[in-house]
Amino acid sequence: MDDGSDPGEEALDAYSRVVTSVAERLIPSVASLRVRQRVRGAGVDGAGSAVVITPDGFMLTSAHVVGGTNRGSASFVDGREVAFDVVGRDQLSDLAVLRLQGDGFASAELGEAAGLRVGQLVVAIGNPMGFSGSVTAGVVSALGRALP
Repeated sequence: MDDGSDPGEEALDAYSRVVTSVAERLIPSVASLRVRQRVRGAGVDGAGSAVVITPDGFMLTSAHVVGGTNRGSASFVDGREVAFDVVGRDQLSDLAVLRLQGDGFASAELGEAAGLRVGQLVVAIGNPMGFSGSVTAGVVSALGRALP
């Protein structure tokens, strides 16, 4: 029996519902970072994205974003701008932990990486080139790879 519905359209709608649900839940936890780094004695402005991982203001970002500085500011989609300090960084994993001044922040729930499967849907939210709240989606392409 043909009810006129397109199975491809139904799948796309389900996909869209997942992506929009993740975006609505996580965009308040994602910040646009501004930093001033020292490079060869000169001040250079930098930018990146970070995600709040605890309500008391700990954030996770890429170590290269805050590589030449110990502080900066984080802007949220609700208009708040909050100062942060770098509390730790690991160049090998390219991860850094920041601490926002204040508390009561919307935090993202972290998943368990051991449960990831190749082909699983993933959603990325960030602030490329300062465009806050940008969302993209894709799939896990591989697991267990190491960078040289």
